[in-house]
Amino acid sequence: MRILILGPQGSGKGTQAKRIAEVYGVPHVATGDMFRAAVTEGSELGRQVAPLLEEGRLVPDELTIELIRERLADVEGFVLDGFPRTMAQAEALDSMLDEIGKPLDAVILLQVSDEVATQRLGNRALLEGRADDSPEAIRNRLRDYHELTELVVDRYGQAGIEFVVDGEQSVDDVFAAIEDALEGVAARR
Repeated sequence: MRILILGPQGSGKGTQAKRIAEVYGVPHVATGDMFRAAVTEGSELGRQVAPLLEEGRLVPDELTIELIRERLADVEGFVLDGFPRTMAQAEALDSMLDEIGKPLDAVILLQVSDEVATQRLGNRALLEGRADDSPEAIRNRLRDYHELTELVVDRYGQAGIEFVVDGEQSVDDVFAAIEDALEGVAARR
């Protein structure tokens, strides 16, 4: 199964993507995790993206697209988390998947209010100490979501493969709604 999970930062994408990956036996491909690992390793990519992550800014499309291209080259199924965030990234993803004959099966949109997202990210900052969860970075990330990523949400909504889930429910209730949507997708395959 090839799944994309979208939603604002703090909507629970990472939590739900990990569960999807485990239940459906596909890799969890999370650009944020990949970028943070590059920063920790001190790689060239890490040095390029570290200041962007700290400020809550998006990594340039060309770096992100190449990272995803390399990661998806050898996998049959996946759950993508944190990509695409811009229309250029969405177009590149669709083109990549068309080239390899592996279109998306489903797009899961986790909807949460900005207030809930901000509260969750603030709590995560306290628990994990992530620099990209500072109040300024949170504001920047939510602004970018509304200005850039909501266009991507609309794109997949028009494609008819998007399933909207209330991300403000409990973690288990959100996952149950995702499973219901994916069972319907699997039945159509």
